[in-house]
Amino acid sequence: VKDEEIEIFTPEQLTLLLAVAPAKLVPFLVLGGFAGLRTAEIERLDWSKVNLESGYITVGAGIAKTNTRRLVPIVPNLKAWLADHHRPEGKVLEVLNVAGALKRLVTATRPPAAGDAEKLPPPAVEWKHNALRHSFCSYRLAEVKSAAQVSLEAGNSPQMVFRHYREL
Repeated sequence: VKDEEIEIFTPEQLTLLLAVAPAKLVPFLVLGGFAGLRTAEIERLDWSKVNLESGYITVGAGIAKTNTRRLVPIVPNLKAWLADHHRPEGKVLEVLNVAGALKRLVTATRPPAAGDAEKLPPPAVEWKHNALRHSFCSYRLAEVKSAAQVSLEAGNSPQMVFRHYREL
């Protein structure tokens, strides 16, 4: 089986996505981009498992892809983004059609058309498959320099982290 091409968002691209994102989509973007949670994990995550005081997100075995509980640290940037959205309980993701919301988000990054409305410029940011998680793993590995640590946080094996995200 060939490995899929790993794509990440640049800091500038993620900044733009967050700047134009509706409030209900922000937790999805930051939990994927700054904590490395998988889309399905975010869709099943309850706010009661996001503890800003202790600084950890509990990804229970019942929502994790690997059926293994893990604790994901809440880094300062993530904490700042979640502060205005956090609630004691309830679904983290209130968006019913995530794919549709992401299409609208990408469209919102389109620069204003100059002149001919028929020739719209392309969006400034194209959506990339799993890029939020890939971005987290890549940047986190560069920061902490430990495939073992990133694998614990992301729920991958150290070999997978090393193979896919080293020097990306």
